[in-house]
Parts: sequence; structure tokens; C-alpha cells
Amino acid sequence: MRNLLVLLVTATVSLGLMLEPSRAELSDVEILFVRADENGDLYLSQTEVLKIAIIHFSLSDSNQDDKLQEQEIGELASSKEFTDNDSDGDGTLSLKEVIDEKLNDFQQADQNKDGRLSLDEVRRAYSE
Repeated sequence: MRNLLVLLVTATVSLGLMLEPSRAELSDVEILFVRADENGDLYLSQTEVLKIAIIHFSLSDSNQDDKLQEQEIGELASSKEFTDNDSDGDGTLSLKEVIDEKLNDFQQADQNKDGRLSLDEVRRAYSE
């Protein structure tokens, strides 16, 4: 059933893209959206967003010390977003700091305040 939902979501997004002749493929945002939308309802819940963040944190934490260092995240470590989210100023990101950032991002992206993110809300958030 899940595979059918993913196929349906992908087909829906693809159909929408066909209506936009200037675009021939899914954007990174659209791919991430479809992958994160576990229940296939075409919205992202806080749980779905946090689950993806935790998975990415775990995959990036190559030395398994529960902190993301500069060498584990590469060029992102020099971005303003990294330093802004390093709330304790230790030069690393803890899982708590990542979760806090994702919850804040979710609240800002949820423009209609319905507690879930549509693809349009996610697109707007990534374009800002």
C-alpha cells in the first residue's frame, strides 16, 4: 500500500510539473518532500520533518559522538545557519540544536498555521 501511495504522490507531482513546460524534472525540494511524506497525504507533519532530520543527523555523525562537527557537514559549517543554530557556541550541532532548528523552521514555513506543511509552503520556505 505504501508503495502505491508513493507512486501516486510522485505521479501527482510529476503531472503538476508537466503543466510547467519550462521544467523537465523534479527539484531537490520536491524529491525530499515525497520521501518525507510517509503517509502519502501530500502534507508534512512535524513528526515526518523531525524523523528526516534525525535520520540525516545520524547519517552525518560519522564518529558517532552525538555532535555534528565541521568535517562531518563540510561547507555547511561555515554558513550563517550553522552558527545561528549552534546555541551553546561550541562549534558543533547537537541533536537537540538540530531539532530546535527544525521545529522553528516548521513553524515559520507553516504559513496557514494548520500544523502541517504543503508542498507550496515547503517550496516557499526553501526559496527564502
